[in-house]
Amino acid sequence: MLIGTLNQLIFTHGETVILDRVSADISAGACVAVVGANGAGKTTLLSLLAGEITPTSGSISWQGKAPSITYFRQEQENEGVADWEQAEAHIYRRKWKVPERAEYESASGGERMKIRLSAALAEKSELVLLDEPTNHLDVESLEELIHMINKGTDTYLIVSHDRYFIDRTADFIFEIEYGKLTVYKGNYTDYREKKESERDIQQKHFEQQQRKIAKVESQMEELGAWSEKAHAELTKKGGTKEYFRMKAKKRDVQIRSKRKRLEGELEKHRIEKPEDEVAVSFGVKSQKKKGKRVLELKNVGKKFEAHELFSSASFTVQAGERIGLVGPNGSGKSTMFRMMLGEESYDGDLWTTNGMTIGYLSQTVLDLPEDITMADYFYADTFHEQGLIRTNLTNLGFSKKHWELPLSALSQGERVKVKLMQFILEGTDVLLLDEPTNHLDLPSREELEKTLQTFPGTLLFASHDRYFTERMANGLLLFGDGTIRKVPMTYAEWQERKTVLQPEKREEERLRLETELQAVLGKLSMMKPTDKGYAELDKAFLKLSAQLRKNKE
Repeated sequence: MLIGTLNQLIFTHGETVILDRVSADISAGACVAVVGANGAGKTTLLSLLAGEITPTSGSISWQGKAPSITYFRQEQENEGVADWEQAEAHIYRRKWKVPERAEYESASGGERMKIRLSAALAEKSELVLLDEPTNHLDVESLEELIHMINKGTDTYLIVSHDRYFIDRTADFIFEIEYGKLTVYKGNYTDYREKKESERDIQQKHFEQQQRKIAKVESQMEELGAWSEKAHAELTKKGGTKEYFRMKAKKRDVQIRSKRKRLEGELEKHRIEKPEDEVAVSFGVKSQKKKGKRVLELKNVGKKFEAHELFSSASFTVQAGERIGLVGPNGSGKSTMFRMMLGEESYDGDLWTTNGMTIGYLSQTVLDLPEDITMADYFYADTFHEQGLIRTNLTNLGFSKKHWELPLSALSQGERVKVKLMQFILEGTDVLLLDEPTNHLDLPSREELEKTLQTFPGTLLFASHDRYFTERMANGLLLFGDGTIRKVPMTYAEWQERKTVLQPEKREEERLRLETELQAVLGKLSMMKPTDKGYAELDKAFLKLSAQLRKNKE
């Protein structure tokens, strides 16, 4: 059963064709992931479905009356704030553990995303359009969103660069590439396998046709040489002119016949060379070798006023390690990066090796000067250096038009690439990446992974992109339970071990919490609310009670 159909949709912006004769069926109750490079037209398609813009030509037809539609935009701010307070939205907010009295303006990036998603899902529309809904969501929140989508009966069209999320939710993939839309049945892994298989087959058929064309053209060249020779003989004296005239005419007829057959075959069955997939190339190189240890923490703690993020954290990071920082929003991952950079105070000892260069990529990339152009930002003294920089920028997906644009005019994804270009030029030893894939499209994410796998320096990164974390990390820093633990295993290994040990560990944790709770209760029973230390013990009681409830869930 269908909810709607795209009929030969064309959408142009000026002379630029964004969508070119796009057609597809949308199955009722299905989850459709819309994928493609930045600028391919994914958000344009959602806007067309939402009725915000109209197609240049073509139409969208609905089965029966038009469905109710919710459109969750990627970076919407302060629009429809009143709707976020509806009762139904609070049910979703509780599922995502958003504080009941959380104010949107003062909330963290992750909490804002959850508040907006709660409001969108609470509308209970028949067609739900989600543009990058997983940005800033931690692992637990992402799993909850996956659960909500999979158990629901609504129809979803989702633009997302989160491959793990798409794998867990999608029934169909709509790929937009070079203005065309191709439908693939299945999830992201199915789509990549089918697409690569199709490209291999097309490349093979293209090469076969090229060999056939070369063979026919060679035959025509040979016939042409014979024809020229026959025509040359006509100019000689003698009684054989008629013979050479007939011979030349026969060759010319053969050439025309072969050319006509070849042109007719190509007109009917021409096989185009597969388009190169949109890709960028990051070439980060660490130029210096340092000591074996690059970072060491001993009994490090961090608190903001009364709120303690973690305490007694002790671990060492060796040169060349690839460490993923894992933990819920607000557990201190970004704070740890700022501590390593010397931008945040802390208790305990934090040591970094002398002479080590650190490249830091923040979530928002706000540390770039906005009023200068890329040409000025990457200025080089020599023509040779300037040429190398421009080549690298082209490989990063920038065109000539970007060269004279101010950095303030670049998208978040483009700013990420500018920072990576900076690391290329500086020969960085250690990379600290805070949600590096948030604003990158799928081709850029995959190319970033390939390049970082060859990066010889030390890598520490915080990412909610599970695909990225599973591929990149050979060790983890686990943020939670008021401390940080380093474990020498991949994300998949840790998840498997956590599943195996979970029942035993939960029981052990329950006993510990109950023992501590009884001890606090014992002390409180001997005190009055006005006594010194009562308030602190009462706060400890509430915290332990909440942890115990969570353990029993």
